[in-house]
Amino acid sequence: MHIVGIVGAPAGGKSTVARYLQELGATWVNADLIAREVLNRPQVVAKLAERFGAEIVDHEGQINRLRLAALVFGDDDASRAALNYLESLTHPSTRNEIQEQIRQSEAQGVRVLVLDVPLLFESKWDRACDEIWCVDSPWADRLKRAEERGWDAAQLSKRESNQLSIEEKRRLSHRVIYNDGSLSDLHEQVRLIYSKINDCSGESSEDSHGRGLGNS
Repeated sequence: MHIVGIVGAPAGGKSTVARYLQELGATWVNADLIAREVLNRPQVVAKLAERFGAEIVDHEGQINRLRLAALVFGDDDASRAALNYLESLTHPSTRNEIQEQIRQSEAQGVRVLVLDVPLLFESKWDRACDEIWCVDSPWADRLKRAEERGWDAAQLSKRESNQLSIEEKRRLSHRVIYNDGSLSDLHEQVRLIYSKINDCSGESSEDSHGRGLGNS
């Protein structure tokens, strides 16, 4: 099984690339969806409400992610402490579920798996990958997507400051996908690369049981 890790700056189009790879036939392990499920487990909600106040819980009993983000993404000591607390609650379960999805995919004979983890290098998930793709997109385009999610420029910058720089991600990656044109241009880049790795993935692949799976 060939594992492709996807990295990039926040709101850069990583999920768009991963989703298209899924349409082409790859299996998509989406860490954001996994983390959201973990975040809304009753025991986690209760602990977060106790720490940050009931106002971060919506009327359906789920965490308001925008309110939580305002508390944990910042440069001050309180924000860093809040982020550390959040990660201590959610990262172990999220990591375990990612590992399980990788194992299940290999057992099912999946040829190409897309590992979409926001902090892939920082959490050492790059060790589980055969190659890393960096999705690069201009600031103005990323800000537009961020605003569609309810973030402003300051919030986008805060999220970006909690990650490796895009320059460092490009340097550490095997390929750079440029998301600076039309959607069809992006799809064409992805399709051409995917067709090559899909053809090769059945010939020789490292057993994922021998991979160094991610650690936070």
